[in-house]
Amino acid sequence: MGRLGIAFRLFFSALKNAAFAERGRLLLETSTLTPASVAAGAVVPAQLAEPTRSESITLLSVLQRESRLIDFLKENMTPYSDAQVGAAARDVHRDAAAALERMFELRPVMTQSEGSRVQIAAGTDAALVRLTGNVTGTPPFSGTLRHAGWQAGKTALPAWNGSASAANIVAPAEVEL
Repeated sequence: MGRLGIAFRLFFSALKNAAFAERGRLLLETSTLTPASVAAGAVVPAQLAEPTRSESITLLSVLQRESRLIDFLKENMTPYSDAQVGAAARDVHRDAAAALERMFELRPVMTQSEGSRVQIAAGTDAALVRLTGNVTGTPPFSGTLRHAGWQAGKTALPAWNGSASAANIVAPAEVEL
């Protein structure tokens, strides 16, 4: 049976049967059905997927909203004096650091002071320590700590509750009236 025949049958069935009409209304209001509901012949609305958004976009959005980081990085600094750039950087630095601390509770991977001598034992996870310089021989290694690294104590990005069409918006345009 073609689509036109199906449409007529659906139309007349909905006129004769209120329960069928209600199931048709539900079908029209949902964009997808679950395979189980189709197989059972029932019209049950499928769980609609929540709009998704990349966590990286969410992080950028927070850093822009709370510290204007993107505005700062995208601004042409050539016409400004070093003092003006430094003053702006101080505010961006303070506000971005506060946002990162609130969302991630960043802590050093290694607690020793940078510049101190450290021992790297055999079997140390390469994700924790990157060896640089003249890396030869077998562990344990002894070297100078150049950067203590960072690890997140938590991950608490805000939940996205916007529309799918706005999922890639880092910061909305602002229009003053």
